[in-house]
Amino acid sequence: MTTDILRETLADGVATLTLNRPDRRNGLDRELGLRLLESVLRAVESPAVRAIVLTGEGRAFCAGDDISGLGELVSGRRENTPSVQETGDAYYLRICEALVQAPKPVIAGINGAAVGAGAEIACAADYRLATSSARIGSGLIKLGQLGNTVMMSRVVGPARATEIFLTGRLLDAAEAEHIGLFDRVVSADAFPRELTAFAEHMAHGPTKTIGLFKELRERTWSQPAEYGLRLQDLYHTRCCGGEVEDGLEGPRAYLEHRAPKFTGR
Repeated sequence: MTTDILRETLADGVATLTLNRPDRRNGLDRELGLRLLESVLRAVESPAVRAIVLTGEGRAFCAGDDISGLGELVSGRRENTPSVQETGDAYYLRICEALVQAPKPVIAGINGAAVGAGAEIACAADYRLATSSARIGSGLIKLGQLGNTVMMSRVVGPARATEIFLTGRLLDAAEAEHIGLFDRVVSADAFPRELTAFAEHMAHGPTKTIGLFKELRERTWSQPAEYGLRLQDLYHTRCCGGEVEDGLEGPRAYLEHRAPKFTGR
């Protein structure tokens, strides 16, 4: 399905969601925030989708909330801000929650600047592939606003996330890769090919196992090691005890000296 502000494609088990407001640096307004949340939730629920890719059109991945909403923020109005009207929840918040909880791999294809809420969405993905011209950071302190505390801290730790927030600077691709904020950086020419190849590789993997890994990750985050290790052992038993078909296919293929044929179940 194609819309003017969000492009959606599904091919080879990969749902690709492309933010398409290049003139606004793919900033989130209320319409795009709602569309993106709905699209993410559909991809999460669809059995045909085994990997989700988020990327942007033009020179930005996502510059955060659309800067045109600042006027409403200053005046105290929220009619067109990118938030759920009934609850006031920011759309980026709901999107991050859905990506973290998705029982399938999520890849952020960072084609350009990822700032503010855009950086949080990128950090909610399981893997970040970026172009060599991509940048990432907060910038919120320059507006007297806060953010980039939760998801970024999970990726690079609270001390590094604090420095990025306090300085308001954007990290270039080389530094972001060096500190682990980007998992891999490639040239702009190679980016589309590499993004597609990696997403398809993930889509052909043991999807249910990946989903259980993400669920275990969330349940053990910041918990005592004793609790986490015992829960990990329980999840391992679930994976290899027959609940996960791919958990049996993998060892079987290894013993038969062949490549595994994962079905995602």
